[in-house]
Amino acid sequence: MQRRAVLFDLDDTLVDHRHAARAAMAGVRGRFPAFARIPLDVLDAEHQRILDLLHHEVAIGARSVDDARIDRYRRLFAFAGADGESAAAAAELHRREYQANRRTVEGAVDLLAALRPQVRIAVVTNNTLAEQSEKLAAFGLSPFVDTLVTSGELGVAKPDGRIFAEALRRVGCDAEEAVMVGDSWVHDVEGARAAGIAAVWLNRTGAVHADRGETRQLTALTPAHEVAAMLVAGGR
Repeated sequence: MQRRAVLFDLDDTLVDHRHAARAAMAGVRGRFPAFARIPLDVLDAEHQRILDLLHHEVAIGARSVDDARIDRYRRLFAFAGADGESAAAAAELHRREYQANRRTVEGAVDLLAALRPQVRIAVVTNNTLAEQSEKLAAFGLSPFVDTLVTSGELGVAKPDGRIFAEALRRVGCDAEEAVMVGDSWVHDVEGARAAGIAAVWLNRTGAVHADRGETRQLTALTPAHEVAAMLVAGGR
């Protein structure tokens, strides 16, 4: 059965969050001596750990993005053995560096353009409506997206099945008529499967998971026409 809808995650699926976040961390590390003695890989990993810890509150609208960003840096300064009096300044520098280094995942625009005449497209993302709407517009993705479904709107985040159900409602199709594409094993793959939706794992880093290859994987979004054909064709 040919699919009628493709659901996409946004960060690290269509927009390259990790690239921008690492560049931002490098910029902050170069500016604040407390971080200079810590290897970038270690600092970046700890920053990502803290971000993941705090992100759920932001994603469901329980905490503002700015407040979480400053708290993230308070915790990162503590990790570096320093006080957090510069947390707000570091958080603002991180924001500026992140914005300056944003980019799409290679092939994202071409893939959406190839899919648009054939299927309905939804972006299903754990973040605020304002942040994610801005990203879609900034990278020229908005014209290809029928609906943006955010955890901030609904108060529930992937892998909760309710966010997938809302995406299906908005694109007007049943679970078996859709496929979810995302980089997160837990949020995108397991979440979609639990909601009865086929899932394709975007695994750009070559990570290994326990299903030993049973899940369909992509290592890239290119070539766009081949990826589009696979997503539309159906099958589990």
